[in-house]
Amino acid sequence: MQEFPYVLSEYEEINPLLYKPINSTQRIKYTCFNTSLNYIILGSTSGSIYLFSRKPCSFIQLIPLSQGPVSRVLISPDEKTVALTTTRGAVCLVALKPTPKLIATSAEHIHEQINCLCWNDNSSEVYVGDENGKISVMVLSIFTVNSMFQAPACTLMNLDSAVVQLCFSSPFLLVSTITRCYICDTVQEQYKQIGNKARNGEFGACFYKTNLTEDKSTLVTQKEEKLANRQDSFDFIPEGNAKVQEENFPQIFCARPGSRLWEVSANGIVMKTHQFKEALAVPPVVICRPNVRKSIYQKQAEQTWLAQSINFSHLFVVAEKYLFSYTSTGLYIIDPITATVVLWNNEFSNINFAETIKNKIYLMTTNGEFHCLSLSFLDSLISRLYNKKKYNECLEICLLYKEQLRKLVNSTEINNICDIENKLQPFRDDELPTLLHPLVALLESNSKIVPKKLESGIVVVNRGNLDAQDEEHFRCNPVSHCSSQNKEDPNQTELKLENETVNNLTTDCANETREEKDTNCNTAEETCESKNAEVAEAEEEMNSSKTITQRIQTDLETIYALVGNIRSSMDEDELEKIILDIDWKMDVIKDSYEALTELTSFIYEVLRSVELYYFNALLENISMQLIQSTDNENIVKQITKAFININAQSYRRCTCGNPYPSNELVEPKFLGLGRSLLKKIINEDLDQSINLCNKVPYMWREYLPLYIEHHREVTNEIVRECLQIRDDFVLSILLPSLDRQNWNLIAAYAKELQNEQCLFCEKSMKKGNNEALLNWAAVIYEIVKKEGPEIAMTYLVKLEKALPNVPIDKNIFQSLIFTKLLYQHGMKCAINFNSSNLELSEHNTMCSTKIRDQLVQVLEKDLNKPINRNIFGNGPHHWGMHYQNKLSTCPCCTLSLQTPVLLGNNGIAIFSCGHAYHVNCMIEKKLTGCNLHP
Repeated sequence: MQEFPYVLSEYEEINPLLYKPINSTQRIKYTCFNTSLNYIILGSTSGSIYLFSRKPCSFIQLIPLSQGPVSRVLISPDEKTVALTTTRGAVCLVALKPTPKLIATSAEHIHEQINCLCWNDNSSEVYVGDENGKISVMVLSIFTVNSMFQAPACTLMNLDSAVVQLCFSSPFLLVSTITRCYICDTVQEQYKQIGNKARNGEFGACFYKTNLTEDKSTLVTQKEEKLANRQDSFDFIPEGNAKVQEENFPQIFCARPGSRLWEVSANGIVMKTHQFKEALAVPPVVICRPNVRKSIYQKQAEQTWLAQSINFSHLFVVAEKYLFSYTSTGLYIIDPITATVVLWNNEFSNINFAETIKNKIYLMTTNGEFHCLSLSFLDSLISRLYNKKKYNECLEICLLYKEQLRKLVNSTEINNICDIENKLQPFRDDELPTLLHPLVALLESNSKIVPKKLESGIVVVNRGNLDAQDEEHFRCNPVSHCSSQNKEDPNQTELKLENETVNNLTTDCANETREEKDTNCNTAEETCESKNAEVAEAEEEMNSSKTITQRIQTDLETIYALVGNIRSSMDEDELEKIILDIDWKMDVIKDSYEALTELTSFIYEVLRSVELYYFNALLENISMQLIQSTDNENIVKQITKAFININAQSYRRCTCGNPYPSNELVEPKFLGLGRSLLKKIINEDLDQSINLCNKVPYMWREYLPLYIEHHREVTNEIVRECLQIRDDFVLSILLPSLDRQNWNLIAAYAKELQNEQCLFCEKSMKKGNNEALLNWAAVIYEIVKKEGPEIAMTYLVKLEKALPNVPIDKNIFQSLIFTKLLYQHGMKCAINFNSSNLELSEHNTMCSTKIRDQLVQVLEKDLNKPINRNIFGNGPHHWGMHYQNKLSTCPCCTLSLQTPVLLGNNGIAIFSCGHAYHVNCMIEKKLTGCNLHP
């Protein structure tokens, strides 16, 4: 096949998506970022970190922290933990799963500038390098994750200059400083210098990880066993003393002054020096974007580019084959095997950070802009744009690279496209597909003959359309690149290739014969055939969608069958087996349809409905006794997950994951199971308990009494959560347990509450006039009850100064005056003059059962929804009879006046003295007046 040039493209606009969570504030700025296979994570000036999914780029959640502005952030290889550094030199580890939380901190580099972070391969250690050359390590164990205890960080090395870059390949840590490079053996706890020549400047170094075939699990095991006896520092090894089996480890490349690279063995021996100064004397490539201007390319092409002396400040691997480096003004991709420059670009003038993931390059500029560039072959880019129906962009790229295409394609297809520039009348948008289709078909047929090696060892030659990323991977890493892993007979592979080639040649000959016969066909017929082909393709896609829907339904039948086997009489082992089987099958189904981006929303809705059906069936067959008695972690976690998923959808949530305030909390389904869960996990996992209450805010009413009983100190996090939901019942439990520090915290949050802002991300939570606001009079009265009138008055003065417009009812001042009088006479009793409370306590209502039934029928008919009959029996209400009672019981039967059976259709009788009787009791006793006042 023809080898097309590499190009850089930017057709994925991530900057507005990443800024969506902080658009509403000018105070918070992004400071750094990091990418992994599935995530993008950003550090900010507020100290919080923002988590996004990478494909597609979308906001997941805010993880609030209070350690100071973030300067560096790095996701672990297993994507379960985030390491971050702050501007004051603190290092923090934050667990992402199951609930984001701070699990460890280090003060080894306090008040120093930290330059880089690096995880080991199995995500158990993170290495930290600072401006003074100090390197430390933080060990992450199962105990650290579970917050049982934190292993202390320790210093490994104190080098002579600032650390520039760290890179890890088990068991080696590669360190690049201003002056030198070092290779460190983390098992033997020794390190040695690479080469003898010093330097002065920022130069990077990295392991060239591309096609490792050796299993290094034994080395990782040795390393983990060594952790228990780790010393405080590494020993220096003189050159030549270290002995390592070099074939087991990747090559090392270290940057040198003057656009040079050292190629180094795992023993730290310099094998050769690569010089790229002259190789960089080539024009820069243009980054292909929508509406790219051809004049820019022509202007650059006319310039003469001299040799460049570049300091490669950082080195990364891109596309699993090339080395990538950057300066503040340029991007550079080089092939270390052939010592050639693949491409370079100078369109950015203020690059601050850069990351690589597969064939993607992510950039952050000094002014806070983010870019996502893709490294791909020219023909792949053209084909991808065409298949995404971006015909104008596809045409621009063809015209931009018309000279290269003419040399490589050597066909009339590209000439027809290039001639469009000379036409006075441009093509219409609906004519572009017909114009581009011949060239795209030729390019795709050219790429199809690239052999693809499957994990099973089978080599597929003509594989049809591939995902763009997979195509780039196999073209950058052909089969010969990993032939040592091929367990298939070479003769069989050659036979497959030969047969496939013969088939392709036969097809090509037939196509040529058919083209000769159709030479005289007119343009109208070609257009008609093209439209017919498009219709046939659309019908094929529709049939494919139907087939996929049938497959999904078939796959889900197995899950429905497993759910049907859940019974209340099952023992723990049977229940656990079903839970694990369902989880495994759900994950398999999600993974198998992940690539179908067109049906993403449909598949999500189907799987979500299956999950809710499963969760309901699970909770219906679980007893509270089982929850209290079981020690099975899988069962408890699944019940918790089910309870949250069923009830969390009843509440609105902020983008940061915290609930919106509510006028009235809805009682959750399976409330009894929720109580049992809280009693079960409150002593085992406080974070899990808080997470449950955060997702189902009603459960704070159940959780707070348990928490206060087991833990006397109320944390700031709990105060914020309870203030966020602004439920009077929850606050009535919380406020009496607060100390002075907590009350000061409430005062600090008062302004945000008044402005209807989220207490976690400061975003607006306005819902209209029905927004539930805090009753500050009730808050102050709670202080009166706990701390007394003096402290309450002091707090009231502070509150008035901080928030002059806070409405305070006059009754609270009456309460303070009379409570103060009682305190002076030795009676520590709080008096509440809230008129609504007095009315509720002294007045009541009741309704005849006959009248009540009639009211229910009329209201249900008018409102077209069910009515709770109990509302006519309690609380101030204009239905029925409103009275002020002296006794709540009937003097005749001593039963409650609101006993439904005794009320009947006769109701009650109230006398002028204030006593009330059941009319039925008076008839039975033959009374005509109040028996208490003859």
